[in-house]
Amino acid sequence: MYFWKKSLLIQIVGSFLVLSLVTISIVGYTTFSHARASLKESVFERLKFAVKIKENELNFWVLDQRKNILAIADLPEINNQAKILLTSKKSTPEYESSQASLQASLTSFATNIGNVQEIFILGRSSRILVSSNSNKVGQYQPLVQYSEVTKSPTDNLISNFYRSAETGKPMITFAIPILSENGKKLGMFATHLNLDRIDSIIREQAGLGETAETYLVGNIGSSLSRKNVFVSATKFGSEEFPDGISSKGINAAINGKNGKGLYINYRGVPVIGVYQWLEYQDLALLAEIEQTEAFAPARHLASSILLVGLTLAVVMAVAMLLLGRQIVRPILAIAHTAKLVSKGDLTQKVPVLTKNEIGLLAQTFNEMIEKLENSYHHLSNYNHVLAVKVDERTQELIEKNSSLEKTLKKLKETQAQLIQNEKMVGLGQLVAGVAHEINNPISFIYGNIAPARNYAEDLLDLLTLYQQYYPDRVAEIRDRESIIELDFIREDFSSLLNSMEDGSRRIQEIVLSLRNFSRHDESKQKKVNIHEGIDSTVLILQNRLKAKVGYPEIQIIKEYSNLPLVECLASLINQVFMNILANAIDALEMSWEKLKSKFASIKPQIKIKTEAINKDYISIHIMDNGLGIPAEVKKRIFDPFFTTKPVGKGTGLGLSLSYQIIVEKHRGNFYCNSVVGQGTEFVIELPVVYSYHP
Repeated sequence: MYFWKKSLLIQIVGSFLVLSLVTISIVGYTTFSHARASLKESVFERLKFAVKIKENELNFWVLDQRKNILAIADLPEINNQAKILLTSKKSTPEYESSQASLQASLTSFATNIGNVQEIFILGRSSRILVSSNSNKVGQYQPLVQYSEVTKSPTDNLISNFYRSAETGKPMITFAIPILSENGKKLGMFATHLNLDRIDSIIREQAGLGETAETYLVGNIGSSLSRKNVFVSATKFGSEEFPDGISSKGINAAINGKNGKGLYINYRGVPVIGVYQWLEYQDLALLAEIEQTEAFAPARHLASSILLVGLTLAVVMAVAMLLLGRQIVRPILAIAHTAKLVSKGDLTQKVPVLTKNEIGLLAQTFNEMIEKLENSYHHLSNYNHVLAVKVDERTQELIEKNSSLEKTLKKLKETQAQLIQNEKMVGLGQLVAGVAHEINNPISFIYGNIAPARNYAEDLLDLLTLYQQYYPDRVAEIRDRESIIELDFIREDFSSLLNSMEDGSRRIQEIVLSLRNFSRHDESKQKKVNIHEGIDSTVLILQNRLKAKVGYPEIQIIKEYSNLPLVECLASLINQVFMNILANAIDALEMSWEKLKSKFASIKPQIKIKTEAINKDYISIHIMDNGLGIPAEVKKRIFDPFFTTKPVGKGTGLGLSLSYQIIVEKHRGNFYCNSVVGQGTEFVIELPVVYSYHP
């Protein structure tokens, strides 16, 4: 701390280094946060898309099996033989003939249709009369959790997974009632489906990532002891998780909810997941990817930015150290000479070491010492002359005092108006300065986008040639290409530069609007485009027009006519637009506060209309749809210091000054039309040619 206070060089270098590190940290953190948020939404969309595809594929597969069993059941040779089998006695030739025919047909269908495990016909006693598996003929086969198939395409098919009582494996069974001619149920035509295709649909990763996982979860057990388990084509649950699995996504999906989120999966690993409840399968479908893999690009980007930033900060700190030495050395010489002069030695001179501003300071300091010496010698002579002049001036001041007292009252009355004018001048200078300072760096950025695009395209072309002529790259290079998503960078980099170019162009347009509004360097009248001044003022007030807590958005409606260029004092005219539009916004906000219930269905709006009255005059109409101005208030709105706003929100000078600018300085007209409950209109009429001569 001692050296910090005593050394300007340490303060310069230290301050620059601290600011650089803070800036780098903020940029790195902001970049990581934005990249992480973007990646999260991107991963959510990919997982959601994958879940939707798998759900659709699963539904399409179920519908295909429905069509297959309906087609088989509708075959005349199957339907007729089944009715004979179900209505004949077991010992008759008709029964044995139909059983043999059906046995051959069902065996053939089960063999040729890959997704069918077994096809069989049940009698009313729930015994298998004929089956593609001849070993099961005569066995008792109750269908408790089967999915009934109907011919109506509008009926939703519920294809429940259930645990087979024989094998304990997952199973889906479709069944079609076999009816007699009078509609009486004779038996059931049923099929057990082969679920291997479901595993291939669900487990296919489709390029989601190395740690991505999609799986089905079902709820098994009794009402007192239920658990969530994996569901596959061969079994419920897994040996790795004998007590079932659980996570935020699994629990939500099992409870019939669909959604997405960041949570801990059943393995205890942080993941990004999307979960979907399959209503007609009574299962939960989940797609997840580990957060470590999903957010890896954001971490790499932030690390790269921090590394580059730290390197640049060190280089710039060294440069500032060298530059600081050049600055401090002449200052120390000036300080040493000043100390000697303060002791009365007026013969000292400061050595001029440079020709820059510090050298000019040293030269000026030497001139000051020389003049100080001359002034010291003449000071005694001035004392006598000064005493005489003081007596003379005292008499003059006494005589003028009465005149000043008379004008004091008038000065106080105009003081507030001068303060308002100075505020607007200062605002114009501030806006112009900010616009100028923004314009230089943004022009630099905009001008360098095209070279940056060319450089990037050249580098990508070179990289393509490397990949073309050296296809057998080492594993580290291939891994790096996958991590940084090289193909995505090739596709997205051009769009990134286009976005930067559009943003730079938009900033240039905003800067131009700010400069048009300020016009601080245009003290004389000149021909201007009135619409540009209005647009610039609206742009500056844009933040007040947006929706806020408790206030709706204020809509701006412009109806511009073709106007000639108007010769006027542009900055003062812009001040008038600012005063009128600001008052309109205040009026709409006050209207909303007073009568929210009445204005709930009305959108607050300000309408700006321009038109040419004739070849010599133009008019500007600014209208709002607020509560309007009462007649007693309207009579005084152009009086100085009159305001209806709360204390601290208005001075009562805006419309008074606007009236002076339009009527007195431009020989125009300025008046107000208002209907209570409907709104207010301010009308400005300006001559096309400026004719004021004070």
